[in-house]
Amino acid sequence: MATRTQVLELVEAGMDYETVGRRLAIPPGLAYLIATGMPADGGDNHPETERQRPGVLPSSQHLCNPPPENPTSRQVVRDWISGRVAADPAMRRAAAARDAEPGEVSDTDTDTDAIVVLTRDHNRVKALQQQVEAMPGKRSKGSPEQMSRRKSVVDMITMRLSRHEAVEEQYFWPAVRSALPDGDAWADGALEQERHGKDLLTALGKLDADTDEFDERVEQLVLALRIHVAYEERLFLLLRAAMPDERRAELGAKLLAAQKLAPTRPHPHTPASPAVLKTAGVAAAAADKIRDAAGDRPAKRKGKAG
Repeated sequence: MATRTQVLELVEAGMDYETVGRRLAIPPGLAYLIATGMPADGGDNHPETERQRPGVLPSSQHLCNPPPENPTSRQVVRDWISGRVAADPAMRRAAAARDAEPGEVSDTDTDTDAIVVLTRDHNRVKALQQQVEAMPGKRSKGSPEQMSRRKSVVDMITMRLSRHEAVEEQYFWPAVRSALPDGDAWADGALEQERHGKDLLTALGKLDADTDEFDERVEQLVLALRIHVAYEERLFLLLRAAMPDERRAELGAKLLAAQKLAPTRPHPHTPASPAVLKTAGVAAAAADKIRDAAGDRPAKRKGKAG
């Protein structure tokens, strides 16, 4: 057992109690107790005469409450966890069955309020966005499988945003223009944001996921989504007060019906005009569905590696 003299000599040589403990192979709190005769209990409410003893610290709490160590930060632990997962058939089956598809609305939910309909869209895109942000890309030294999954989830976002924005352009923004005194400004601002989003989605569709440019575009898309969703959700507060419940329910029913026939790819060169969308938009949607059915679109994998 270490003696008081040994501990104090090391302390007087400039060592802290953690170093002393390692040197003498004892806990730092025990080293403090041996040197001072006082427990490192974190209370530190000792008389002034006791505080004058050699080796006493202003506070000894850190000696009895050392910082916790997270074992999962150690590579050996991560390797062990990976090995256990790989050896567990049930966990392998669960991993193989799991996809990135956000939850859908229950069949019993009949709320067609336009604000509710569009907020649901936002929530599903947010769920996909969070998955993309959590998946390592090239810059984060992601594996080929992780980058393949990332490409698939980005394409799932593309499909949902393409439908969402097409039906907004056809029905929602015209309703905003007529419902609010400054509706034109709100609609014009949103359409400009959506045009920027279409350009980003078009560029991402042409890029491989194992490139720096793909990672850069994903970062730009995530920022653009946050800005646009916040913009629309501020508008929803105004619209809820300005538009009667019955009108919002009627508008929401139109949005839901239009989504079934909406494009699944961005069409940045199609004018955001309700009249044009009723013709060119329908033709673009039909062409998209043919391409989706015939091709090996990343979104078909629902976030799984290809």
